[in-house]
Amino acid sequence: MMIRVQLIVLLALPLIALGQKHGTCTARNGRKGECISTSSCKTLGGTSDPANLCPGDQTIQCCTYRTCTNSKGVGGQCQPTSTCSGSSDPANLCPGGNNIQCCTTGSAPTGGPGPSKPVNTMLTGLADILRGAGLNVVEVAGWRTRGHGVMSSVKGIVVHHTAGPASGDYPSLTAIRDGISGLAGPLAQLGLGRSGTWFVIAAGRCYHAGSTIDDSVYGNNNAIGIEAEGVGLPATDSGHNHWPEVQYQSYLRGVRALQKAYGVPSARVLGHKEAAVPRGRKIDPNFSMNEFRAAL
Repeated sequence: MMIRVQLIVLLALPLIALGQKHGTCTARNGRKGECISTSSCKTLGGTSDPANLCPGDQTIQCCTYRTCTNSKGVGGQCQPTSTCSGSSDPANLCPGGNNIQCCTTGSAPTGGPGPSKPVNTMLTGLADILRGAGLNVVEVAGWRTRGHGVMSSVKGIVVHHTAGPASGDYPSLTAIRDGISGLAGPLAQLGLGRSGTWFVIAAGRCYHAGSTIDDSVYGNNNAIGIEAEGVGLPATDSGHNHWPEVQYQSYLRGVRALQKAYGVPSARVLGHKEAAVPRGRKIDPNFSMNEFRAAL
């Protein structure tokens, strides 16, 4: 009898641990998550952020789940149905078991394209979107037909710095338009000069992201890339003291305009250093992305 009782207790322990939560959290990628053990997070198909965002020992970390778009075009997160405070879509949109579903808390977007649109097209409205936000815009000749094919969608925005020359408004234009050794241009749809002027370089797919934490959102096919002029030093994740204020404020205004036009939530605006894998592969941009997103 004692052996049987002990066996039942041992079998129950993983289930208890799997359901034990230590509060909610926001990971460095901007996604909302929950503080649970790393082993439970892995079992649930999530990703643990080891940045000491949760109370407890090192085994309790911020667990987030990949983003998704439900069958109605509403963006959400893949997570257990038991933790979803909104609506779960059972259409097998997420990896993992049947209990891991696309959880959304909003309704289908109105008044403009959602995060999964436009589909398989060139982004020929970029210049008008930025001008509509009151920004100074330079259209680089041929931009409407420039790109490595069409964009599959616009689900994310990845912000960069050029690591270019220390002087001039946008001296990296040629490199971003035409490419560099071993990597053909265009390297981003948009550029941002030190004066706050935007350069519309390409309407199609650009080689700016490389491998990302979720290529379906932040990869070259699905994310707009913005290369802002800056030397990129020192490498830092705090503040934005190394950026001209006029450029930084223009960065915010431009990204806001793109978000509104394409239905991209702030959680899907990532710095290249956040989107790139493996972690540490990129350091751009050299300002706080948490501060940047908070201002959007």
